[in-house]
Amino acid sequence: MENYPKDYFKLVHIDKEVILDKSLKTKQLTYFQDAMLRFGKNKYNVIASFILVFLIIMAIIVPILTPEYLYTDVNSNLRLLPPRVPVVSNFGVLDGTKFFKNVSVDETTISLETGLGYPTEDFNVEFIDMSTLENEIQTGTIKDASYKGGTNELVISTNKISHSIATREFVSVGAGQTIYIDINDLSGGVLEAYIVKTTATFTETKVDIQTEETYEVTTMATEVGDVDLTWGDERYMDYLGSINSIGMNQILLEKSGYGLLVFRYVIDTPASNSREFISLNSIYTTSGDQDADRIKEYTGYELSMFSQVSLDTESENGNYTRLNAKRLVASFVYDSYSALFDDKSARIGGVEYERILAENIGMEETIQVKPTDDKVWTFAEGYPITKVLGYNERTENIDGVDQVFRTYEVMLDGKFALGFDEVPYFIFGTDVAGRDLFSLIWLGLRTSLMLGLLAAITNIFFGIIWGSISGYYGGQIDILMERFTDIWGSFPQITMISIITVIIGPGFLALYIFMVYDGWIGVAKITRLQFYRYRGREYVLAARTMGASDKRIIFKHILPNALGTIVTRVVLSIPAVIFLEVNLSYLGFGIGNGQKLSIGPIELTGTSIGVILNDGQTQILAGNLWLIIFPTIIVSILMITFNMFGNALRDALNPQLRGN
Repeated sequence: MENYPKDYFKLVHIDKEVILDKSLKTKQLTYFQDAMLRFGKNKYNVIASFILVFLIIMAIIVPILTPEYLYTDVNSNLRLLPPRVPVVSNFGVLDGTKFFKNVSVDETTISLETGLGYPTEDFNVEFIDMSTLENEIQTGTIKDASYKGGTNELVISTNKISHSIATREFVSVGAGQTIYIDINDLSGGVLEAYIVKTTATFTETKVDIQTEETYEVTTMATEVGDVDLTWGDERYMDYLGSINSIGMNQILLEKSGYGLLVFRYVIDTPASNSREFISLNSIYTTSGDQDADRIKEYTGYELSMFSQVSLDTESENGNYTRLNAKRLVASFVYDSYSALFDDKSARIGGVEYERILAENIGMEETIQVKPTDDKVWTFAEGYPITKVLGYNERTENIDGVDQVFRTYEVMLDGKFALGFDEVPYFIFGTDVAGRDLFSLIWLGLRTSLMLGLLAAITNIFFGIIWGSISGYYGGQIDILMERFTDIWGSFPQITMISIITVIIGPGFLALYIFMVYDGWIGVAKITRLQFYRYRGREYVLAARTMGASDKRIIFKHILPNALGTIVTRVVLSIPAVIFLEVNLSYLGFGIGNGQKLSIGPIELTGTSIGVILNDGQTQILAGNLWLIIFPTIIVSILMITFNMFGNALRDALNPQLRGN
């Protein structure tokens, strides 16, 4: 080791103030102050907490600030409007347009240049984005008028010998007329034609069970199946003829009649596993040859609507199916808002017309009369009426004085006609009843949160008391209490909710009882485990030795240490209860639209997240996905934030982490 001279060292505190110990001036943190300090250290937990608080605040204030008619009144004009959001709609996102897929095309609109057509029913071509218009031909078996052509196949079931079809309306046929039947294909057999008389009566003999006396009952054969008819019975039906070949066949009628036209496909021996069928293209009647005017014609859809008939179920049965029908459909983007709030034609009385002029100062001064027709004039923009298309006058004598009354044909401003000053923004769109989904979701979230909170508080109260007693005392008390909870919680949930619903009826009370009938068991079990964990610790034994009461030991020494885990379980039970409500409402056991429950100043409605999802799931296949997406997003965010908030509370309330 090197030797250093004394000049290398000096005393730094010579002739200076003596250094003394100083008292600590920091303030000691309480248990909850330390917990909140640790809680705030994790920024993700803080963000999640802010989001959770934001959701709760929105659930409270949005239904209050939103006009009630937007989420309570049914308005068919506003039903199923897509989302439209300010600012972002200017960039073509959430702009109120909706993509329609496979809508039947009006064939009169097909362009010779492009070969494309568009629908006209329920759609205004002015608001169809023609750059997105696409056509497609669909082939199907659907019995729908939009499907054209195709064949209709009559099939005989295995071990049966025939099956029949009949017109749904009465048909008149006359001697000399011809029935033309175009057969596309058949496996064999014969197609017979009959007409069932509407004027025929059927008399049958019956026996009175008590007196054993016989009596006769007369029934009019107005429809096939009214009486026990048999094929070829001339009292009730006329045989018109039969055919058995592919292609265009004809039956020349020798009799006249009025009734149901019936076609029976029959084979010689019962059908085996191989298909016995006849495929029909068309059936029509004429006054003479094939080129004569057609009296009745059944093709495609009209032919598919024939009803199936079986006069003898032991030997007759089968099915009747439409095949290879085609329809032209269009897919396109449609501006739903512009179409809805476009000018609307209407007829108003003179009194109403004058009232509108009086309420809108300056409106009358903007009138521009059409030079060629003084009954037509327009108004400037921004007024309820945009144009007068004409008017009718009538004169009535009232108390000896002739008075003139007018009725106006006008074009109303679309916004005015629907009760809006400007085209509205429905941020989440509207539902099937025309209600604002944004307001509806927050209203439903308020109901779901309140139900979840009430159920959670009840479960906490009973669960902590039950679990603390069971875990603290142990022994026989613990065994008996545990067996009770095992039995109590073993009943199937679907059985319990069914029983509760039958006894009480669906609604708030039934849902609340179901959510708490075994919900407290989970809190009780976690509390019991925590008490088992801490009841043997040294500080608990010391407190018991010093004479502390059981109540003090439970609430002062054990419960605070177990509070972190219990609180986490409790906080996480709230979203669990919300999801339970969602599931029950989806299954029809929860609350429903139209119900109300007042809790102090807060009124809960029958609209909840579960009810909204239940209503929206029916629109998935129709492409109205916003009815499911937005409620699902809100519930998902709620679940995530509740989980993060619960984990943060668990760490913050853990006494073992104090000071960390």
